[in-house]
Order: sequence, then structure tokens, then C-alpha cells
Amino acid sequence: MRRRKEGHFGLFRFVLILLFLGVTSYEIWSTDYMQRKFAYTWPYGQEVHTFSAKYRVDPYLAIAVMKNESNFKPDAKSKTGALGLMQIMPETGAWIAKSTDFPNFQDRMLLLPELNVKFGCWYLGELEHEFKGNEILMLAAYNAGRGTVKEWMADNQWDFTFGDIAQIPFDDTKKYVEKVLKDKKEYERLYKISK
Repeated sequence: MRRRKEGHFGLFRFVLILLFLGVTSYEIWSTDYMQRKFAYTWPYGQEVHTFSAKYRVDPYLAIAVMKNESNFKPDAKSKTGALGLMQIMPETGAWIAKSTDFPNFQDRMLLLPELNVKFGCWYLGELEHEFKGNEILMLAAYNAGRGTVKEWMADNQWDFTFGDIAQIPFDDTKKYVEKVLKDKKEYERLYKISK
């Protein structure tokens, strides 16, 4: 009987220790320092700040897009052919090059981090203008294509005040928009400089 009680006490103590370690680990992981260091890193900061300022794009939005598009891998290539940090399709890259008077564009240039961030920020700025600053619509367009989002708008009588992510017909796009906006908010919280 005594041995059974000691066994229960040992198990109880083991569970308490595990619980303590779990709570402590979570508390440490949740600190702003750990989140900045591991979950919400900010690589290519110079490029993001330079080109988001040049094209008047929220830098927190640009970095959140980059995180979700490539997880900061400059050589990322998607199954559909999108390239680089901000996962730009070659035909979109050619259109951006022409629109920005960038001569001699070649698809492989989208793997150059500086150019990819420049083009990605320009494109976000273009989408922001096209969709009247509506971040849900512009992110949906970044993910599913401008034409697709315009079709959704026409089919569902959405205007530029649209705000219900749940109504987005493609699950992948819906999840993408939710994740980018969540990450944008977290980047803003972690990195915003108080004035």
C-alpha cells in the first residue's frame, strides 16, 4: 500500500514538473525577444524599407507577404512558377519591368533578392492603388490574381469597402489573407518604434 502511494506521489511530481516546464517554455517562447529572433525575423530589412518607402507600401505588410510567400528563401520556386522572396510570376515580372522601365529583364533575375523585393513592393503598391487601399482585396489579388478578384467583386457585388474574409471563395486565398494580416499585425507590434 505504501509503495503504491509513493508511486502515485512520484507520478504526480513528474506531471507537475512537466507542467512547470511546459508553462515556462511557453512563457519564454512568447517573449517579444524570442518572437523577433525565431518566429518573426526581419531579413532583407534594408531592401524592404527602401522599396516600401519608394512605392508607399506599408513595410509591415511587405515583410508579412514575403514571410508567407517564400519564408525568406531568395531561391524559392513554386509549383506554378513563381520565383524569389515575394514569389513573383515571370509574366508579372516582365510586366513590372516594362512598367518601371527596367531594361533587359529576364525571368531568372527574379531570384535576385533586391530586384525581387523592389518588384514585389511595386506590385503591392499597384494593387493598393487598384483596390483603393483595401488590404483584403489587394492580398487576395496578390495570391489569386487581379482578374480573379475583380470577378469575385462583380459576381458578389463587393465594393472597395469589402471586409469579410470568410466570403472569399477560394480556401487557399482566404487562409493566405488571414495569415498575412495576422503576421502584419504581429510585425507591427514587435517592431513598431514608439514616437
